[in-house]
Amino acid sequence: MLLDEGPLNGITVCDAGCGTGSLSIPLAKEGAVVSASDISTAMVSEAEKKAIEELGKENSQGTALPRFEVKDLESLEGKYNTVVCLDVLIHYPQNKADAMIAHLTSLAEGRLILSFAPKTFYYDLLKRIGELFLGPSKATRAYLHSKADVEKALKKVGWKIRRRGLITTQFYFSRIVEAIPA
Repeated sequence: MLLDEGPLNGITVCDAGCGTGSLSIPLAKEGAVVSASDISTAMVSEAEKKAIEELGKENSQGTALPRFEVKDLESLEGKYNTVVCLDVLIHYPQNKADAMIAHLTSLAEGRLILSFAPKTFYYDLLKRIGELFLGPSKATRAYLHSKADVEKALKKVGWKIRRRGLITTQFYFSRIVEAIPA
């Protein structure tokens, strides 16, 4: 999705919830100007370390290192060509997810790429089984979102879904959407 519109040279990208930089670093390699944030200090430290290892502090291609910072999504500011937020909505109940989607679209000038754990019978069942085995450090605060709810939240702020996809691994799948101003 990110490369479908051509090269990323000079395109500004906000990687909201960047984790260890697994998206930020490849985007920087493609020439994007990346601002990346995560709520976890440990994740941001790891991302910075990996970026320096993979891109070097200064390199011959002129690739800029992503700018990493510890921030929650609600504190993000600025304007970006593209805002990407992958697998973060799982931490937000629907009413807060709606507000977060509105905030993320306010940062994006051209598009928002968003993934979420879909509300399906299978995931609902797994969540309910997990709730039976709660321990002192275990909480099943994984919030699932229906495609219709995500689409409604986007429509409410004047955006529409342009493309849809699926991200899959052996044990997990999530929906991904590319939204643009309507």
